[in-house]
Amino acid sequence: MKNRFITMCLIGSVSMAFIACGNQKGDTVEETAPVAVEETVDEGALIENLNEEVESEDNQPEEVDYEVFTSKGSEAVEEYAKEIKDAALDEDWDTIGDMIAYPIGSKEDGTLCENKEDFIEYATNVGFDQSYYDSLEEWSLEDLWANYQGAMLDNGNIWFADVYVDDTNCELKIISFWGLHNS
Repeated sequence: MKNRFITMCLIGSVSMAFIACGNQKGDTVEETAPVAVEETVDEGALIENLNEEVESEDNQPEEVDYEVFTSKGSEAVEEYAKEIKDAALDEDWDTIGDMIAYPIGSKEDGTLCENKEDFIEYATNVGFDQSYYDSLEEWSLEDLWANYQGAMLDNGNIWFADVYVDDTNCELKIISFWGLHNS
């Protein structure tokens, strides 16, 4: 496909040169033949490289690269995820409240929490569906996933990311928690 494209571009260029020079009498046009470009790919090497990227030497999946969203190391990110899971399952709303980046929730849905006190009141009075607890109970740290937006627990039910707490300092903070999303 690439060779065909290069050949068509070359033919088009030569044709344009003929058209531009064709109206001048006495000029000769030198015809050029298209150049074939051939690219060889060692498919075996590509597959081997792909397999090396997917598995480490001990056949374990490679670690997730958390550097796409934070400068904190893997240990800090995974410990934070474990703290979230433990506090949520224990219904320790005070701890979760300290971990959230406010505001979170939606004014339209009546779930807006502007601060820790609002969140604790919401969690205590309104609460969360049992399915969130059940799902998080089954979730394991090996399932922690990350992209440039942050890290995801429990198939996306909880997200956290680096959030600026002042002009120069970032902290890991929850940006989405069981249906409450960062506003």
